[in-house]
Amino acid sequence: MAQQINRRKFLGQSKTILGGALLAGATSSRIAGAALGANDRIHIGMIGCGGRNSWLVGKWLLEASKEHNAQLVGCCDIWRQKRERGAVLIKEKYGVEAKTFSDYRKLLDDKDIDAVMIATPDHQHCTMLIDAVRAGKDVYVEKPIAMNLEELNAAYDVVKQSKAVVQHGTQGRSCAGATSARDFIQSGKLGKILRVEESRSFYNPYWNGYAGPEKEEDTDWKAFLMNRSPRPFDPDQHGAWMGYRDFSTGTVGGWMSHFSDLIHFVTGCGFPKFAVAQGGIYSPTSKKGRTCPDTSAAVLEYPEGFVTSYTTHFGNGANDYMIFFGTLGVMRTGYPDGWPNGIEPKVSGEGSEHPDAIKKEAALENEMTETHVANWLRCIRSRRQPNADMEAGYKQGVAVLLADRAFVEGRKMAFDPQRREIRPA
Repeated sequence: MAQQINRRKFLGQSKTILGGALLAGATSSRIAGAALGANDRIHIGMIGCGGRNSWLVGKWLLEASKEHNAQLVGCCDIWRQKRERGAVLIKEKYGVEAKTFSDYRKLLDDKDIDAVMIATPDHQHCTMLIDAVRAGKDVYVEKPIAMNLEELNAAYDVVKQSKAVVQHGTQGRSCAGATSARDFIQSGKLGKILRVEESRSFYNPYWNGYAGPEKEEDTDWKAFLMNRSPRPFDPDQHGAWMGYRDFSTGTVGGWMSHFSDLIHFVTGCGFPKFAVAQGGIYSPTSKKGRTCPDTSAAVLEYPEGFVTSYTTHFGNGANDYMIFFGTLGVMRTGYPDGWPNGIEPKVSGEGSEHPDAIKKEAALENEMTETHVANWLRCIRSRRQPNADMEAGYKQGVAVLLADRAFVEGRKMAFDPQRREIRPA
């Protein structure tokens, strides 16, 4: 397939973006980087009116909006029918007539909108994040943050030079049980961490459930492609973009991003040093023409002296789990209420012969203090950094990209945090 991105074009755009942000400072909306008063309502726009953003604004944002005095006022989608459904959702849930946009840049130009929630195809995340920050908006942006390191580095620089409150959509670190798992492991009660393993599986690839527009006139195909090479309108690529390499890294970006970010949060580790990865399209439940692997395996090595192992398979939905292996026992994390509502960490001395091994199996506390969106809104008011800030987003992005490069190149790859580059090990 065609080259995923015109890198020279993106880097040229990024330099312009960086120059504008650093020299002039971000143009500001009503917030302008200052803490809001209790009576100042946060006006929010949603960019992307698909299932993910509709769930976020129809549940978490709705639940948090009263406590934090927030209001969803606008929506944007290039696909007309989804844009119309977004406006209906806002009317039903928030009781207001939504401002609607087909071009996200027009939404960003609206000075009455203070913050945006971005849930669009993965290849658009960095460009939209950069543009939103330049427009003076606070941002909730879905994962994975990037599809190559050049755009990730550019986005990181722009955000860090701004006053924006940016929350990445890796909600695992805000979910029930995450803080208890972190406190237990970082207190040394599990001993030295040796390996963390996760397996995720479905019978059908999750991207099989999406259909695109029936007619090109219902959408803006050029805007969908954004920085990808031109091609004739393809409704399947538009709707099931998660199954195409040009727009997605597959389950490594879709699922391993959550896994890696939770490991970073729980262990407090640094960047991954090395990665190896394999995979392919093996499942009979995969549809012809899709290019993302339905089976993936990635091993990442961390400087603290442990490895992570991530595996996905489609064609059989069994065997979902996450396990932390330590010298004093193991921690198993289940999902009693379904992801993303929380994990249920249970610890035991299984596998350890150490004299200080965990003596009996125990479940850790599993209480959620606030949702990921509520945390973002609270930080918009206080101007503090949220749970999954740009530092966390960058590290999550590196883990995904390191594993993806190892898969694409078929060899061990290394990340250099000083040079901010990925290269063969």
